[in-house]
Amino acid sequence: MAALDFFMAGQFKEAIVAYKAELSQYPNDIGSIDGLSKSYQATGNYTAAIPLMERVHEHQKQNPDHPGQQLYLSTAYWCLEDHQRAIELVHGLCAAILNRTVSMAPDLAGGATFGLILHYMALTAGDGAERDYALSYLQKLNVKYDKRPSLFRYPVATVKQLLGERSFEDALEGATGERTLAAAYRVAERDRSIKLALGQALFHDGVIGRANGNELSCIARMQEVFALGYQTDSICWYLARHEVGLKKR
Repeated sequence: MAALDFFMAGQFKEAIVAYKAELSQYPNDIGSIDGLSKSYQATGNYTAAIPLMERVHEHQKQNPDHPGQQLYLSTAYWCLEDHQRAIELVHGLCAAILNRTVSMAPDLAGGATFGLILHYMALTAGDGAERDYALSYLQKLNVKYDKRPSLFRYPVATVKQLLGERSFEDALEGATGERTLAAAYRVAERDRSIKLALGQALFHDGVIGRANGNELSCIARMQEVFALGYQTDSICWYLARHEVGLKKR
């Protein structure tokens, strides 16, 4: 099996060995560097992943509009308990969207992912100023959603849920087309893009629970995201895995 085949099958240790073999022959192949980085992240070895992510980031930032690996680096530092560096990195992505130095985003909602992750990190770290910034950022995006509702897609519904304009059922429908979890899980099993969005909806519903003082609800959602597996949204999965791991300590 090729390295990518191992990775897609969830055999991350085998993927690491295979990507290292590829890099022994082609040490500057950016695809193999990225694959090795993702394989390390999937095993939770963020210390090994970070130098590789930085190489991929440098390559991607040859296009100034690209966010590069900044969100993944932020997540890696967060899981290594360097919360300040993690928050600074994702704050920088939000700022770059607002000042238009970065125009590419990992969603169809104008960069909502960055604000949602910043909100999670700031809330969890108890950083009120950064949480206020994240909410302000999301409110600015929400103005755009209301002005041009046909232009944007999920996670618009989750942004609106976080801002108190929609229910979890609305967010679930925005992510999966279904309003019940049972139905959402069924369609997610058939469509990986829906599983990705379901992971985001569950994760941020958990964050809203934490914001409302319901930590049990938050952790339950994190466990649900983790149980979806690595084929859901990778950022939410890494963060949920970290949350579940902390709970078990």
